[in-house]
Amino acid sequence: MRFEREVGESLTYQFAQAAAEMRAQGREIISLGLGEPDFTTPEYVTEATIEAMRGGFTHYSATQGLPELRGLIAEDCNRRFGSQYAPNEVIVTPGIKSAVYFALAALLEPNDEVILISPYYVSYPAMVKLAEPTAKIVNVTLKRDFTLDIRALEQAFSVHTKAILVNSPNNPTGMVLSQAEVSHIVELARKYDAYIVADEVYEKLIYNDAGFVSFAAQAQARDRLIVCNGFSKSHAMTGWRLGYAIGVREIIGKMNKLQQHINTNTCTFVQKGACAIYRHEPDHIGPYVAELERRIAYFHEAVNALPYMKGVRPQAGFFYFVDISATGADSNAFCADLLRKTGIASTPGIAFGPEWNDHVRFSFAVPMATLERATALLQGYRYGEDA
Repeated sequence: MRFEREVGESLTYQFAQAAAEMRAQGREIISLGLGEPDFTTPEYVTEATIEAMRGGFTHYSATQGLPELRGLIAEDCNRRFGSQYAPNEVIVTPGIKSAVYFALAALLEPNDEVILISPYYVSYPAMVKLAEPTAKIVNVTLKRDFTLDIRALEQAFSVHTKAILVNSPNNPTGMVLSQAEVSHIVELARKYDAYIVADEVYEKLIYNDAGFVSFAAQAQARDRLIVCNGFSKSHAMTGWRLGYAIGVREIIGKMNKLQQHINTNTCTFVQKGACAIYRHEPDHIGPYVAELERRIAYFHEAVNALPYMKGVRPQAGFFYFVDISATGADSNAFCADLLRKTGIASTPGIAFGPEWNDHVRFSFAVPMATLERATALLQGYRYGEDA
């Protein structure tokens, strides 16, 4: 297999590993690096999964996913977004990454072009190149306030564009695409006969009535669309590895062929347990989102009071993408220096696109007391000065 330069080790995990090693040596480490909800998986999901194991759901399932779960996913999507998907237009995968990768692998052919909106999730370039090593990646860089540059987007599309990979709500910025922006992407995809692969995994973590616009709600995108989602962020199920894709039947069928030869199927009892998600009201999400809003309001004010940092308040998710250009440091050097001097683990902005080497990402999916401790340390920190 040919590994292109984009298929490197994840910087998010490199810094997380460095932090773990320092913690093992007895250092106080405040992890604001990896994004993981700081609440436990709802008890009803755990209990339903245990019951499924005891009930014998420990064998193969249908490769495309349990019919019961696929039906529930389609029904939920149709109810919330006015779509008309059938269970055979859904595939259940071991995590949302698998869904995104399978979509790209099913779509891409040699020398196709894929548009990424930068900053992008750290694994997207690697996924594109693993799916098709000759594919050309075309970056559309967000404006510095993290709004979409429509002119740059229009210029990025060409007759060679096979797909645009969109993450809204966005990791790392917390940006949410507006209805106008979504409509423009759909219009361009139709004009250039391109597909939209939409990663919407943060869609339930929305703040201040920002409003979420799903691509699934755009009827004119129906024949060009693969929506990828999962339960990691909304139900604290990062370790369960459960995601799904819903969209064009032909592409879902190709994705299923990939799954047959790579995974066989997604863990059967985990799928069965996830069916409980659709039979319970997500009562935990409202309080969690309210708590995240409280944290980001605090952190946003604290960061923007510092002489060397500034940030745009997120609309969703649990990341804060901070401008560190005032320090004169590149993002790798800044994160390494910050970790060494304060024990705060963060993620270099360059991991999310070469245009963002003057930014770092902080996660606020941590208790408020941890965030307050981190803020106190940041107030005493100066890049380039001895500790």
